[in-house]
Amino acid sequence: MLELRSFATRAACNFTRLGKLSDPLGYTPLHRRISPSTNSRCAGESTGSFSDSVRGWNSLSSSVTPARRTSAVARAVDVWADSEEKCVLRNLSYQNLESWVESIGYRKSQALMLWKYLYGDGKWAATVDEMTGLSKEFKSVVKEKAELEVLNVVRVHEATDGTRKIVSAVDGGTIETVVIPFAAGKGRNTVCVSSQVGCAMNCQFCFTGRMGLKRNLTTAEIVEQLVIACRLTADIGGVTNVVFMGMGEPLHNADNVIRAANIMVDEHGFHLSHNKVTVSTSGLVPELRRFCRESKCSVAVSLNATSDEVRNWIMPINRKYNLSSLLGALREEQVLRPNTHFFFEYVMLAGVNDSLEDADRLVELVRGIRCLVVRIRRSRGDDQMAACGQLGNLASQQPPRMRVPERFQGAVAVL
Repeated sequence: MLELRSFATRAACNFTRLGKLSDPLGYTPLHRRISPSTNSRCAGESTGSFSDSVRGWNSLSSSVTPARRTSAVARAVDVWADSEEKCVLRNLSYQNLESWVESIGYRKSQALMLWKYLYGDGKWAATVDEMTGLSKEFKSVVKEKAELEVLNVVRVHEATDGTRKIVSAVDGGTIETVVIPFAAGKGRNTVCVSSQVGCAMNCQFCFTGRMGLKRNLTTAEIVEQLVIACRLTADIGGVTNVVFMGMGEPLHNADNVIRAANIMVDEHGFHLSHNKVTVSTSGLVPELRRFCRESKCSVAVSLNATSDEVRNWIMPINRKYNLSSLLGALREEQVLRPNTHFFFEYVMLAGVNDSLEDADRLVELVRGIRCLVVRIRRSRGDDQMAACGQLGNLASQQPPRMRVPERFQGAVAVL
């Protein structure tokens, strides 16, 4: 418990930096319209055009089967062959890229070469002209009908510990990607990618959650964050791990996140190990179940409380999917993934969720779930607002607040 207590002090400092919750404004429903993206072309991308509220999450559940989604994407590729707009290649899975190559009049075997230039080690082409191994004619057609890059890097911040935060401009605002070196000279780097512009989850300790949701990122916008990071780290060992723990709730953008994660582990592309790509979620149970069935990548659950009372406050999604339903889903899914461990994330907030009783309850909550015990970690990049929970730009927006339970108001006032 000494470790638990010492970390609570550090967590309180970070919590203060993210914004005090004293003098709460009361419960504020979060309604944000997701704007369609101009980069959603060519693969039936799901950027959305609907309003979400923290009180109603039924719209998050999808009844569309994987087979129907696949056929919809295939139809979109067929239609695109006759379109005048350019296809964004990084929106496509390898199978969809094969279909697209055939649709422009070439053998689908050409897709493999194209794929390797998009994602192959040391290539990560930014333009078609960099694909020197392709025939002149094929390059000309690809240049005419497709585009590669969708992100515009506007600045890179470097923290004192070597962590780098990449800020990219997209429709609807900016997104942030963090490159975290494991240790000097070790040749290991973790990339933290964003999945949305802002976030609708309204977690009270998270800077991004106070922005509200602007829109989903497309598959291309997610994957290109990794491409940029690969270029940035090529001389220091490259990327070894990817975590979907940047801006946004990944499973609120499940279609594009699943497609992006599968591209990252494709054997002809980045070829990352499935257990080196981790998708974090605040607890969207239907999408969590879907992800466990459609991807072999790792899952991390942002838990952060051991009672529904506290979690309802600091993570409003718990009002829809409480601890019992969330942990019950994990127990059921681990039967289907017998060799998989789940990760649990727990941000400790002094006086809120760091008591001895919380520690005891946490042990009981996760009993029977195969999970990894991680001791207190080092916070990375916090001097450049690149640490967990610090990404985003509030601008002039009024942060949404949740009403603090009476028994915690004293602790929150201290923060």
